[in-house]
Amino acid sequence: MVKKRRLLLSWVLANAVGGAVVGILEEGGFQFFATLILTGPILGIAQWFVLKRYLRQAGWWVLASTVGWYLGIPVTLMTREIVNPIITEMLLTVSQSWEAFWLHVINQSVTFAVLGVAQWLVLSRHFQQAWRWILASSIAGLVNGTLAAILTLGLQTGAIKINAQMLGAIAYSTGWTGSGLVTGIMLVWLISKSLSIKGG
Repeated sequence: MVKKRRLLLSWVLANAVGGAVVGILEEGGFQFFATLILTGPILGIAQWFVLKRYLRQAGWWVLASTVGWYLGIPVTLMTREIVNPIITEMLLTVSQSWEAFWLHVINQSVTFAVLGVAQWLVLSRHFQQAWRWILASSIAGLVNGTLAAILTLGLQTGAIKINAQMLGAIAYSTGWTGSGLVTGIMLVWLISKSLSIKGG
């Protein structure tokens, strides 16, 4: 019997902590290196701490997350060549902040979709309906990009004086908490469904 609430909370917490670490590194001098190179491994390891209790050979998750993130970045860069000019054209009369917001949201969705495909390769060995993870991951990217962009925009334009590393930690952690909630719900469903089939 899966303790659904504990699994969901553990997963969301793992994503929040992983996101905070990336945010601190991003604003602490590592800049884009943290986002481009370290995000996949850091989040993969954080998520592995939860998954290892539920999946055999869960170590593959770290590799899948790393490779998925690394592939997601160039795919996102390619789609940006098509999408970014459209978004920019649509938002010509709107502030640059909102343009950056929408670009971030869409780009994150693409990156997370590719990440989801890589992670699906691991999940498909355990769950019949693991393909749903790809959809959940895409939605998670949308949520992640939205929350991180809104929070960053709000903290930067508000009256709050905040350290750059703290801002990065809060923004990234919030984004990954939101995306973790989406993928966590799907993870709980997949594991519960699998156990009910085995039990039935």
